[in-house]
Amino acid sequence: MPNTTSHPNPIGWFLISAAAALVIALILASDVGGPSGLLRVGEDFPIRPYIEADFPDVELASGLGHDGQQYYGIARDPLGRGDVPDLVDNPSYRYLFILYPALAGGFGTFSPQLTVTTMLALSVVGFGLAGASALMLNHQLGGRAIIANLAVANAGLFVSLFMTPDALALGLAMLGVTLAVGGRDRPAAVALALAVLAKTPYFVFPLALGVWAWQNQRARLRWLTVAPAVPAAVWASYVFVRFGPSTSGNLDLPFRGLIRAIDKWGVLTGAELSMALVALGLMVIGTVLAIRTRSRLLQALVLGWVAVGAVSSMLIWVVGNNALRVMAPLWPLTAVAAAVYFSSNRSRRNLPV
Repeated sequence: MPNTTSHPNPIGWFLISAAAALVIALILASDVGGPSGLLRVGEDFPIRPYIEADFPDVELASGLGHDGQQYYGIARDPLGRGDVPDLVDNPSYRYLFILYPALAGGFGTFSPQLTVTTMLALSVVGFGLAGASALMLNHQLGGRAIIANLAVANAGLFVSLFMTPDALALGLAMLGVTLAVGGRDRPAAVALALAVLAKTPYFVFPLALGVWAWQNQRARLRWLTVAPAVPAAVWASYVFVRFGPSTSGNLDLPFRGLIRAIDKWGVLTGAELSMALVALGLMVIGTVLAIRTRSRLLQALVLGWVAVGAVSSMLIWVVGNNALRVMAPLWPLTAVAAAVYFSSNRSRRNLPV
């Protein structure tokens, strides 16, 4: 049942979420020598000399570093016609997630400093969109606001502030969901298409909407949930022709990757293990809430992303920050599912006998 007790304030929610992300990003940046340090350029990663040519004083991370350094390279060379494809770990995989680096680099035209600044800005905007859209979805579905507010404190997106596409992808996907629920199908399709271009696995969102639309007999939305695959498929065709098929190794048989990773969790640092456990906890809590909630939309969305976690390989689950980033969509979805579930329980208790 829609929430009619208060008026939604999506702009205010966006500003609060984005401001929180910006403050945290600036704190993180201050510890690594500035925004360029958020790229986490690895001492032993091949792209290091390329980035040091733009930022001679960039603070280096130990070992291989983090994914942000690779997306910076792609932002500077979005079509992969220069040296960057030889400096990233898997160009046929990395270049699939093109929206974030392409926008951040002005399609290869921005200066190094502006590129880094825009990478950070897009992450903050994505964080804000994800939080505001989750709270808007909760309002649309009649959930309890105090519980849904947890959606803003998304630990998986805090990790993504190190210059990865996750925040932008989730923000656009959640925006697409709220637009679809509000009956704005075509803008929803555009937002979802952009989300899939930001990160291919986010096609789970339009698929889940398609399942919900079929149950609700919204015929037009069924087709619009397929539309986001078109631009992603066109871009993927270019990437695979240019670099060959992707061999990321991020997928496995259901739960096999998780089981194999658990066997190796004993050697993780305390922080990495904590992140992996939070990611696993999100899967468990999400599954329980999906079973208990009466919202078919939330069931489809939550179980769709639980399935992503189930087929994720050991390469994802054995590194805590990878697992937490992959499970980031479950944070707002489970928060909204919990809010709707407890709200519906309260409503039933208040019914006259």
